[in-house]
Amino acid sequence: MSTALEALAHLDVENCLEHLRRSRQELLELISGLPDEALFQRPGPEVWSPAEVLEHIALVEESAGKIIRRLRRVALGEAEPFPPAPPGQTRPDGRLLAPPPMEPKGGLTRAELLNRLQSVRQRLLAEVAESGERLSQPPTYAHPFLGELTSLGWLQTLVYHERHHLEQIRGRTHAQPE
Repeated sequence: MSTALEALAHLDVENCLEHLRRSRQELLELISGLPDEALFQRPGPEVWSPAEVLEHIALVEESAGKIIRRLRRVALGEAEPFPPAPPGQTRPDGRLLAPPPMEPKGGLTRAELLNRLQSVRQRLLAEVAESGERLSQPPTYAHPFLGELTSLGWLQTLVYHERHHLEQIRGRTHAQPE
């Protein structure tokens, strides 16, 4: 994972936003072509369905947007810094475990998932616009696996995160990129 993220470290805000726009477009196109059975069916007992992956993407993006907002408010002296975050956990095979608040709960309809993805993205874009040039400046907040990140670092992780899960859904549904 770190190699992929290192490749994204050069991305500025505009490039991040363009990558996020494209990956979201690809994700929505992929999902629109999936029948409900493929969207909601788990490929295995411990493997999230594509719908659960979408919910996870929305949860992570919502959290990152809140972190970006809080970092801006800390920089402006309007909020206290975050308390330390617990370190991330891994499975015995080395794969990363989503922190419990980022685990999907399930039960959302296709329309609810799509609405959530849209509303979370709109809020993220608003936070990025509001933060402006502060995005690449301290303060920082520790990512559970990547350490201290500025707001821009959090935005860069979202580029990686959504692309990773887009490819994961493609693999689970055997869909090929266009």
